[in-house]
Order: sequence, then C-alpha cells, then structure tokens
Amino acid sequence: MSFKRFGHEDLVYTTLVAKPEYKFIVHNGSVYRNDAILPSGDFSNNLNHVSGSEVSFHELNINRPSDSLVYGFISKDTTRYAYRSIGTSQFDDASQFQFGNILTQSYPLKAGISRIFVPAGSEFDDRTFSNVGTATDSHNNKKYIRALRNVIETRTGIGQSFEYADMGTKQVNMVCIPGIFYGSKMDKGSLKLNYYITGSLVATLQDKNKDGVLVETTGSNIGQVAGVALYEHGLMLLTGSWDLSAGSHTGNFLSMGSDKPSWLSFGTGMPQVGTSLTHGSVVSSSYEMIFKGTNKIPTLTMFAHAEKGNFNYSNNPTFLEKETKVVSANSSSYIQPKKVIKNITKSDFTHHSASFESVTFISKVGIYDENKNLIAIATLANPLKKTPSRDYMIKMRLDF
Repeated sequence: MSFKRFGHEDLVYTTLVAKPEYKFIVHNGSVYRNDAILPSGDFSNNLNHVSGSEVSFHELNINRPSDSLVYGFISKDTTRYAYRSIGTSQFDDASQFQFGNILTQSYPLKAGISRIFVPAGSEFDDRTFSNVGTATDSHNNKKYIRALRNVIETRTGIGQSFEYADMGTKQVNMVCIPGIFYGSKMDKGSLKLNYYITGSLVATLQDKNKDGVLVETTGSNIGQVAGVALYEHGLMLLTGSWDLSAGSHTGNFLSMGSDKPSWLSFGTGMPQVGTSLTHGSVVSSSYEMIFKGTNKIPTLTMFAHAEKGNFNYSNNPTFLEKETKVVSANSSSYIQPKKVIKNITKSDFTHHSASFESVTFISKVGIYDENKNLIAIATLANPLKKTPSRDYMIKMRLDF
C-alpha cells in the first residue's frame, strides 16, 4: 500500500454558514416549536422524554420506558472526578458520598425558551441583594437586568446606540432563547414577535433596521420602540407597556391581578427563570416568536489524486490468476509458482481477446495523520474503474 501526501492546493478550509429558522407559539401555558407536537411513544411517555418545545441534547433514550433510561455515572475515587452540580463540600462529605459510590447524572439534558419578568422598583446597589424583604428593597430578578448593563451600554448598531438608561428601575420582560437554537448568534433582522388576542393578530414587533431595536410594525403604536434584542446572547428585553387591545381586553398577566395586554405580558405561560411571576390562566392571548439562527460549520475539502500509471495493482487475491502449482522447496532452492495478473479487460468484438490492461477498482480512500495512523475512511458510492491510461481526482468533504 502506497501513501501520498496532500499538496498545498489539495486542502481547502472553508466555513459553511447555515441559518435555521424556528417558530415558537405560546398558548394557555403550553409552548410549541415549529408547529410540532411530540407524539407519544410505545411506553406512554414522550418519544424524547422532553416536551414539544424543548430540545434533548443527547437523545440517548429514544422511546425507552421512563424507568429504564440510560444515564451517565461516575464512581467516586481518588481522581476526584464529579459532576459540576456536586460541590466540593458535598463530594468530601462521607455521609453523602463514600468511596466507591456511584454519582449519577440527571436525564434528559434539555433546553427550551424561558422568560424572566423584572418588576418596577428601586435598583438596589448591593450585588448580593442581601436585604430583600423590606419595603425599599429591589426585587430578586433585578440581578438579571443589572448583569446586562455593560453588555447593553457597550453595544452599537447601525446608526443606533443601546442605552441602559432606566432599565434598572422599570418593568422589563426578558425572553431567553438557549444557544442550541441559534448557534453563534441570532440572524439580525429575522426576529419577529406576534401578539394575538382571541386568534386575531393585534401587534407585531420587528427589528426592521437590523440594529437590535425592536419597533412595533403592526398595531396601534406603529413606529414605537418596545425593546431591544441582544442577538449574541439570545435575549429580548421588552419594555413596551401600552395597551395592545385598545381597551377591549384584560387578563391576569401580572402578579397584581387583572391587567391590559402589552409587550410586558408577551410570553405569559412559558417557563420562568428566577423568582416566578404569579399569573392566572391566560386563554384569550397567544404569542408567536419567529427568528433565524447563524450556525457556522467549519468544513475541510480534500482532493485525492490517482494519476495515470499509478494505483493499478491490488492486494486482493482475486487480482491474480489462480494457480494450481505448489511451492517447491529443497535444500538449495525455494521456488514459488509464477503469478499472473488476471486480464478482465473486455473486447468490443465477438470471439476476440482484448489487449492486457492492469485494471483496478477504487472503492475507498483512507486518510492518515502524520504518524500514518488511519483517522478517516471515505467510501465511494460506486467503485471507480482505474486503468493505466486514466487519472482521477476524488473530492472529499469533512464537516466538524
């Protein structure tokens, strides 16, 4: 077997940019992704053990019973390996984990969209929020908007600057999208938020200038800024508080009771993070969120060359004519029978033998590292017939 090195023009590194599109619908406390409802499996449980709006990271237990799931585990030993959810004090506590105990991992690992509601109030300047409970304290969820202050103030868009301003003291509705949905970042200008009341579209929010500023494009306040989008972090900060129903509808959106529908109530019913906001059953209002991600896929293209006159010998035993002679050996000699390459060249004429050609068929290409370790095999869909007078260039592509 011969080895060939790739030339300096035989390796091409590129990046493929994909923009997957997602649509989430929230209605009456349920979230649906891409209009799909996860079917039930054979064991009266969900196929992936996640809801229709979530994504399972590993999908190790497709259609398995809930009491027979595969899960990760680590044995406690001197290596001190443990899952990040187990702290050092827990690991060292012999009453919780002894040497030889099995540390298990929860399953499934999943991700889905969520919501954080930050009520209005003072922006407490103690990062520990230690005096929560008094009348002048800030809400626990203030820490989420405070953590974004530098991110907001250091961002600049096309002709538009983001300002933190009074976001720390007013109501903010934060809609969170995990990175598994959008990849590197959300595609600018692809975000669209639709607000429905009793099935009718009453307002739409879009980033029409692709600068992260969310402007109402459909509704009673067209052109009004209702929030900002942080594309690299998958966050929408909604601050629009005007009535989207023109006074014709109310609902139990906020913890203080019946209130008018606004962008502050967008997403009511989806899972909450931090201190949960108490709300009632919201049946008349439903919400739709559409966006595209930006997923960068590194790609390596390789060109393997089979030149004329090369790669015309095979180690396959069928490549040679079968011989009936046996090896002869004596005290002075060792003689093997002469091997003849089988002529498989076909003639275009009847009762005529074509001239001999050493013909091989290329079916696989092996990729080796600098130490000649096989690291990949490319299999051709159809073997290539290689004659001494033909040369081939085989193109292979590997995605990371």
